[in-house]
Amino acid sequence: MLRCNYSLQSLHNEMKEMKSLALKGDGWMQNKNKARFLAVAALLILGVTATSTVEANHPLTVSLNGQQLHSRFQVNGGEVYAPLLPLATELGYKVNWNRQSNSIEIVDGAASLVQRETAAARITKQQVADWIVQQGKKTGYYLYGLSFEMIDLDGDGIEEVVAAIDGGVHLGNYFIFKRDAAGNYQLIFESPWKVESLKLAEPHQVGDKLLYETVERTGGTGLSIEIVHLWYLEQGRIVEAWAGTVKEMNAMMPGEYSLAVAGYRIQDNVLYVWRTLSPLEDDAETVHGTVETTMTAFEFDGTVFKERK
Repeated sequence: MLRCNYSLQSLHNEMKEMKSLALKGDGWMQNKNKARFLAVAALLILGVTATSTVEANHPLTVSLNGQQLHSRFQVNGGEVYAPLLPLATELGYKVNWNRQSNSIEIVDGAASLVQRETAAARITKQQVADWIVQQGKKTGYYLYGLSFEMIDLDGDGIEEVVAAIDGGVHLGNYFIFKRDAAGNYQLIFESPWKVESLKLAEPHQVGDKLLYETVERTGGTGLSIEIVHLWYLEQGRIVEAWAGTVKEMNAMMPGEYSLAVAGYRIQDNVLYVWRTLSPLEDDAETVHGTVETTMTAFEFDGTVFKERK
């Protein structure tokens, strides 16, 4: 029988009043598995006690206002523990983990939204255009096709500027700016990628890295290609962990049309990539001949994915 001396509703109300929570110390970083877990979820004591008849690591079901929470709760040493990130996310909070300062900041959804809107309001398209002209690798950018987004890429609570220029069918530029200690935005990445959207999906957690996906579109006459780039931000620079073609439509030479499509999945720090090649008739639709599918595995070495031998 569990005995609760602190309601989850009370916890929820107190979390609304929290501005930040810093968890510091070297103990939890010494355990490699726990460090990896703490990259996305530190242990949070909920203040629920149990009688001595409850065994350690006993699974527990917890509900809030009649709705069962999906976060995993465990009883250990008379206390109930839960992973911080899933629980905070489930309760509507955003968790930022700053590896450099070894701290975690929790903000509620409303505060996070206000921060993003305030930051976006301070930065204008003209400012971003000026940064590109001043810091870019080339001259003569097609700035009419410029767009940008504010995104916190490394979880330090400071949003980076991700910008792109749509310069034509297969022409474009991709930029990432990071704010320095003086409050100025510096260009840390530039590539001639044409992208369809700046909206980044939820990153993949691989070790202690947050990997983002950017899809580049390129090609030429009779050739259309889509390339996936998986990258992360670390110590002020962008690291590309893997790049691969996920679609290639080849209609350049009659009698040699083909379509190659690929997909990927990351599981336990291993990247699995499968690719199917289909020969096509000259209508670029009808499949003829033998369709071939291959699969390749890549292991993450802490920096990039390398093909498994």
